[in-house]
Amino acid sequence: MDNWSSYRHPALPLRDLGLACLGAGEQSGLLPSFAGRTLSSHGIVLVSEGSGHFSVDGRRFEVRAPAIMWLFPGVSHGYGPEPAGWNEHWLLFTGPMARAFEELGCYARDSPLLQLDGSSEQDLMESLGLFPALRAALSVGGHHSDLDASLLCQRVLVEAGKHRNHGASGSPRDEEKLLTRLHEMAHLPLSLPQLAASLNVTASELRHAVQTATGVGPKELVIQLRMSRAQSLLADTDLPVQRVATLTGYDDPAYFSRLFTKKTGFSPTQFRRDHHRKSRH
Repeated sequence: MDNWSSYRHPALPLRDLGLACLGAGEQSGLLPSFAGRTLSSHGIVLVSEGSGHFSVDGRRFEVRAPAIMWLFPGVSHGYGPEPAGWNEHWLLFTGPMARAFEELGCYARDSPLLQLDGSSEQDLMESLGLFPALRAALSVGGHHSDLDASLLCQRVLVEAGKHRNHGASGSPRDEEKLLTRLHEMAHLPLSLPQLAASLNVTASELRHAVQTATGVGPKELVIQLRMSRAQSLLADTDLPVQRVATLTGYDDPAYFSRLFTKKTGFSPTQFRRDHHRKSRH
């Protein structure tokens, strides 16, 4: 792995309104350790090989690859490899969207270190695969490359954020199958206990699996899936709103209309008027 680092002063709109990539790099080998550093931005360090240590506000952690270290503004930290060295890939970012990523569960201040296992190594490699493109974007001037770097940064954060609850009971493959079945059954008029029973898990297991994989509870996920189905039916068909409600799991069309309006900002009739795809030939 080539050692490289690139820093950037991105366009102000990204810093003030979105998410800006301030820099990135990759280093390997016996790198110097440090302690007591405080950043004014967010950061992420992915360790793909080797082992070492990571300290945050007086807490010390042992790090063993694969691992993800999250750095937060104003929080004192330090890290470094053992004498055998390690491979690290780092990224600095800032902007109001950083708070959105935190609130949506990509990272948490009380879990600055994510120690992954072998089953997540391939997913981690997908994140690392974005670093060559990041390097290229950061090496070119102009607003277009600022936008490229911002989008690549967001993709790294999303991929890394999927591992926040890694290590919970159940394999990723089992959870993927459970979510697939949940998607298939979301339109059925079932309560959470009934839905869990149909999936052969307890309500608690279902809640945990969905929260781990998506960052929301099963009730909210079912509503999201139902609203998406309702939007497609309203846009693609001429079915009455009452029938759309039934097909998305709601026996009470008035309740469906209120919920649809709350979640989308439009009544079913308004949404159909604006998005209906019926041919006008």
